[in-house]
Parts: sequence; structure tokens; C-alpha cells
Amino acid sequence: MKRTGIFRVLKIIKNVICWTLIVCLVSMLIIFFMARTSGETPSVFGCSILRVSSGSMEPELMVGDVIIDKKIEDYSDIKKGDVVTFYGSGNLSGMLVTHKVIKAPYYENGVLMIQTRGIANEIADVPIKATDVTGIMVCKVPFLNAVFSVFLSPWGLIILIGLIALVFFDEIVVIVKILTGNYEPEKREDINEIITRLQSEKLKEQAEKAKELTQDSEENIGKDE
Repeated sequence: MKRTGIFRVLKIIKNVICWTLIVCLVSMLIIFFMARTSGETPSVFGCSILRVSSGSMEPELMVGDVIIDKKIEDYSDIKKGDVVTFYGSGNLSGMLVTHKVIKAPYYENGVLMIQTRGIANEIADVPIKATDVTGIMVCKVPFLNAVFSVFLSPWGLIILIGLIALVFFDEIVVIVKILTGNYEPEKREDINEIITRLQSEKLKEQAEKAKELTQDSEENIGKDE
């Protein structure tokens, strides 16, 4: 009985962990699929998830690093030294660029401008409108690089299928047994059978105690004689 209870608890824990991973994985895949379909940057709760694709910010940001940007509400809050993401121009037109601000926001002909430069670049970027900035970097998340590499590859699908199979492992085993003709329905006790079994165990326990008491009494009588 105790072993069965432990197995049930372990099964519940396994299912909770697997379902949590499945929900996270599916949510991530949906977010990235929708973002790529619409041509937008993946965003969750106002924060964008970006992956560095060039070495212009090395060694601060390496190729493959994953960063999190937050949306800027007031462009005048941008400071020198901030790492911002913006839409590039020229050869990088339409692409997102993440560089460091080297000149704080300033007005030119009534337009708020900033200037950036990649750490590894010798030449500064052409000044851009502050409104072209899509976000400011909050942090770099090292382990997400490995997560992205796995989940956004064929391995991600394999892991998802494996997790689903693990959740429904017991059901899969039953189906296999049915198909192979080796399935035997598990016999479950109804309430009357459980009560009868418990009463039988209790009577057996009482009988053993009575037997022990009888043996002790006989031994004491033998000593008195």
C-alpha cells in the first residue's frame, strides 16, 4: 500500500514537471513562429528577446548571445553607455542593430538624435533618430543561447515528442499490451472488499497478540511451579 502511494506521488510530480516543460516549449515555439511570420521581434510582457548575429559588440556581446531588451517610453532617458537596439540604414536597412550609445540624445533641427558605435568597430554609426530605437538592453542571459540552439532545431521537436511520450507512458504501455494481446485489466478493490480485507488483517493481528499473551502466561505458570 505504501509503495503504491509513493509511486502515485512520483507519477504526479513527473507529470507536473513534464507538462510545465511542454507548456514552456510550446509557448516559445508559438511566440517565435508568430514573430517570424509577422516579421516582428519576439516580445513577451514588453520585453524583446534578441540573439546577437555579428561580432560588432565583442567582447561585451558575443555571436550567439541572447539579450533581453525593454521598450523605451521616454527617448530622452537614453544615456551615453546604454546598449540600444535600432533599425539600421544603408546595407543594414530593415535589420535590427544592437550597439552602444556614444553620444547622448541631442536635438538637431528639432529632431531628437543619438549616435552609436559597435565596440569592435573603429568607425561610429551614422546618427539616428531616437525614435528609431526599439529597445534598451536590460541583460544578457548566457544559458538561453544553448536553449535557443536546441529548441529552435530539430532536437526541439524530438524533446517535445519525448516529453509527451513520458507523460503518457503508462497509457502507451497499455495500448502496446492491448495490440500484442498481453493486456490484463487491473483488478481494483471496491469499498466492500477493502473493508473486508482490513477487518481480516485486524482480526489476524488480534489473534497473534492473543497467542503471544497465552504463551507468556504459560511461561510464567511454569516458573511458579
